[in-house]
Amino acid sequence: MKLKKEEYNMELVKKDEIVPKKREETALASQKTATIVTFYMGNFLLGIPAEKVMEINKEIDITPVPLSEEHILGIMNLRGQVIPVIDLAKKLSIDLKVTPKLNLIVKDEEEALVSFVIEEIGEILEILPAKLEKTPDKLEGIAKEYIKNVYQLPDRLLLILDIEKIIQ
Repeated sequence: MKLKKEEYNMELVKKDEIVPKKREETALASQKTATIVTFYMGNFLLGIPAEKVMEINKEIDITPVPLSEEHILGIMNLRGQVIPVIDLAKKLSIDLKVTPKLNLIVKDEEEALVSFVIEEIGEILEILPAKLEKTPDKLEGIAKEYIKNVYQLPDRLLLILDIEKIIQ
């Protein structure tokens, strides 16, 4: 059976009319964002990857642990699970004017939970990992060894914490 030209409507396209996408367009489309939970400690805006954050609690009872390190406030009971509580301001050498009251429950690489006592919760941000920068040398008022990366926001600098180093 032979088809007539009118029965099938096909158009021929010239080779020059097919325009490939620019490299920048394909790179941006393939780039994924990272979700960061932000919080404030003094004048610093700090962040932790959202997949590491389990929950945020207000004023949970903390049982002091004698002879523990200065930045360890004690332990807390979270639904039957005993979790160490770290004073993040002391660990990061941040001078705070107020007493932190929030507990940010995070997990480390082995899925063990730990609580960071923080001052104020911020926003949940979507950032481009390609725009992360290394920690600047002239960062003052905070222990730089616990900062993994920095991210430039329109109005300030977001410091991404290295949870594994903080917990060690």
